Amino acid sequence: MIYLINNLNLLLRKALDERLKPHKLGSLQYTILTLIRDRDGISSAELSRRFFVTPQTMNESVTALERRGLIARTESEQNKRILIARVLPEGLALLEVCDGIADELEAELLESLPPDQRQMLHDTLRAQITRMTHA
Repeated sequence: MIYLINNLNLLLRKALDERLKPHKLGSLQYTILTLIRDRDGISSAELSRRFFVTPQTMNESVTALERRGLIARTESEQNKRILIARVLPEGLALLEVCDGIADELEAELLESLPPDQRQMLHDTLRAQITRMTHA
């Protein structure tokens, strides 16, 4: 089953990459931008832990979003060595468009499932993620 989940993940990322291409955004950048929006004030170090990449790798992605004017980073009030990220208005506007694209892809993926099975799948996946992140 792990193979199936991973294969589906790769296929979904490829499809999302294709659909986001006109907006000059990849699925990884979209996910990072979404997380910054949803966790206003998150640091690059926190992002790197969530994505299981080195801080240097995450910094490259965050810097690219910053150069595009989609996010801004400022020093944390608690620790001046920590830069926290926030989505700028241009980033929010892009996210609104890209969220619609991601929602369409999700709807296509789940269209063959009845609503109760969609909810069961969602709940099962969420529970497993929670269990594994707190293990």
